[in-house]
Amino acid sequence: MGTSKWLDKEVTVLPGVGANRRQLLAKLGLYTLRDVLYGFPRTYQDFTRVWSPDELREEGEYLVTGELVELTERPISGGRRLVQASLHMDGSYLRLTWFLVHRGRGYTYIYNRLKGAKRLWAYGHAKRALVEWEMNSPEFFLRQPKLGLTPVYPLVAGITNKMRISWAQFALEHLDELYECLPSHLTAKYGDRHTAIRDMHFPGSWAAQKKARTRLVFEEFFLFHLGLQSGVAQADGWPHKVDGPLVKRFLEGLPFRLTVGQAQSIADVRADMESTARMGRLIQGEVGSGKTVVAQYAAVKAVESGGQVAIMVPTEVLARQMADRFRDAFQHLGIEVDLLVGSLTKKNREEVLKRLQNGELQVVVGTHALITEGVEFKKLTLAIVDEQHRFGVEQRQALGASSGADMLVMSATPIPRSLALTMYGDLDVSTIRELPRGRKPVDTRLIHPSQRERVYTFVTSRVKQGEQAFVVFPLVEESDKLDLKAAVQEMERLKAGPLRGVRVGLVHGQMGKEKDEILQAFYRHELDVLVATTVIEVGMNIPRATVMVIENADRFGLAQLHQLRGRVGRGDKQGYCFLIADLKTDTVRARLNAIRNSNDGFLIAEEDLKLRGPGDLLGLRQSGQPMFLLGDIVADQELLIIAAEAAKALLGQDPELDEYPTLKEELNRQRPAV
Repeated sequence: MGTSKWLDKEVTVLPGVGANRRQLLAKLGLYTLRDVLYGFPRTYQDFTRVWSPDELREEGEYLVTGELVELTERPISGGRRLVQASLHMDGSYLRLTWFLVHRGRGYTYIYNRLKGAKRLWAYGHAKRALVEWEMNSPEFFLRQPKLGLTPVYPLVAGITNKMRISWAQFALEHLDELYECLPSHLTAKYGDRHTAIRDMHFPGSWAAQKKARTRLVFEEFFLFHLGLQSGVAQADGWPHKVDGPLVKRFLEGLPFRLTVGQAQSIADVRADMESTARMGRLIQGEVGSGKTVVAQYAAVKAVESGGQVAIMVPTEVLARQMADRFRDAFQHLGIEVDLLVGSLTKKNREEVLKRLQNGELQVVVGTHALITEGVEFKKLTLAIVDEQHRFGVEQRQALGASSGADMLVMSATPIPRSLALTMYGDLDVSTIRELPRGRKPVDTRLIHPSQRERVYTFVTSRVKQGEQAFVVFPLVEESDKLDLKAAVQEMERLKAGPLRGVRVGLVHGQMGKEKDEILQAFYRHELDVLVATTVIEVGMNIPRATVMVIENADRFGLAQLHQLRGRVGRGDKQGYCFLIADLKTDTVRARLNAIRNSNDGFLIAEEDLKLRGPGDLLGLRQSGQPMFLLGDIVADQELLIIAAEAAKALLGQDPELDEYPTLKEELNRQRPAV
């Protein structure tokens, strides 16, 4: 069925490819004939129409023809030669220019080929100059080239586009070995695999290329989501009881009214937990939007049904804060909450493990320590993971995997839907968009570096009123190249200058246990100002913190800035965020104005995704988002959503894919990469 005689052979079966060219092709990621088949063009030369100079209206790529006039060549600076000519037709001109190094036969070759030509066809990027249109270094032809779209492939030195075209043609001769993997109802909509691959390499028209790309991008997204979701839909969970008196006491005892988003998220969790299927749900919302109360509701529901709850957070400081918040919320309910973190003494750790094993301990909050060897629960029915993007997918799935516990993931990082589908495609999503009633938007201001001292005078005045402040830098060590101020050096300057007499602490990413001690001191208000790198971006809940100063703000992504801003103004006092940056360019000014003018984290995250791409968004590089061959999760967002829904629907009908053997085989072939 799927056995390939040729497709899995090494590229040395290609005409003209020996050991040397095999190494060159390896640089392009081409090792087998299958790789060549899927090594699609990066663009196309558009020879579908021949233009005359008088028809040009917009800057772009064109194949232009006309009478060759005014051919000249002369030396210019740097040992180069300038060859120029013009194409003339119907009273309009297109100026052609080649800048050539005075070496070998390069410039004489071009000049001698053009000399004596009456008519010329030129292909390149045309743009309007002062009077006439011009092309720099165009390709040229003495006869009209074959009309159509010519593929342009990624190259390395020693490999030409002509070679790539011939090898693609060779690989296509063995296309029949590639089986169709999509179900018939999807090929009816998106077309067949063979035609799509053929038309990606050699499309007859732009419409054919677009249809081919759509089919192949859909296939990528569909297979990815099948791999992500398979095993989730049919997984059995713990069917929890309907809300009883304990849950009602918890909800009635809340000192605030739930927002619409909180109420809807609780309803989503309630339905999930009362079903027989295992819950997998992501609760996402702004910093301070009240996600924790949803997690607390789920925990009370699990305990009331006779289960235990594990809550995993990225750092020990956050674990202690989370444990405090759960204890405060549960003290009138008689629910036991304790910590399991790396710094526990051996005796304390053994005591916690014993209470987990015999069921005495109902709720445990911890770090990675929760998924280490020796941690056993009597009846774990709910696993909560906070700030999921700080953990790998495997770590998240490891918590509660053996017990089939329901999974609730919380993220204070507003995530665009397309990115959520790739990071959390195995989870249903609930979103809390509103902030709690009475919360004031943070007052955000752009500050030129020359006004920096005024900002720190303001910080001192707020500290004297019992408030706290953050000062954030993008790097830990001085970088001459970027001309950034190092946090270590700057803290000393601040303590000796504008923050003299203020209790200042420093945390950065290179610290060990000392970092947790300083964060705890800030949490207990033993420090007034925390100088930090972005380690405080996530999870710190300091109600007294009202001022956020961000140095070199132009070095941060939009979503990072929004996250940092969300650390202040969480109590009843007004929050302030000062973005200190040299607004040298319109781009920097526009980006920072977007933060100043908007408090909508989801809108900001969408903009950040467009500007920086998924690899950089929120510092998530190397965190496991897939890199697709053709698909772009921003440009192809609509297709990504359709593919995710199609995968979910198919798995709902046939969880094991028994009716789709070729699809199952393709999924298994790709699974290591999924």
